[in-house]
Amino acid sequence: MRRRFGISIPDELLEKLDSLSRELEVSRSSVIEELIRDVMEERSHLLNPHRCKGILIVVSRVPEGAAKVLERYGSCIVSRSHHHSEGCCIDVSFVDADSSEIIGLRKELKRIKGVSERYLPLACIT
Repeated sequence: MRRRFGISIPDELLEKLDSLSRELEVSRSSVIEELIRDVMEERSHLLNPHRCKGILIVVSRVPEGAAKVLERYGSCIVSRSHHHSEGCCIDVSFVDADSSEIIGLRKELKRIKGVSERYLPLACIT
């Protein structure tokens, strides 16, 4: 079953959505459905407490802020790689922690202006 609902988005975002749907030769609805599915898969697993492994990517124009947060959560980080590109610091970390710790880490990073983060959970084969 499919259901309709209305959303409001800024004009510039709608223009990007239209460009993407034209380029992919699919409807707006198809693009939005795929984006929602990806984000829900990426984030909804954090609703149920569990041990989680994943990749955390942090891009920052204010390196000291992000670095302090990453250091505070050092027990969650198995390995970390730091790079510089076009005036940005880029941290790529493999994390292994309780989902509540990962939620806390992401919340702290989101509070820092000039920092963006992306967490990609990894499904493990048991």
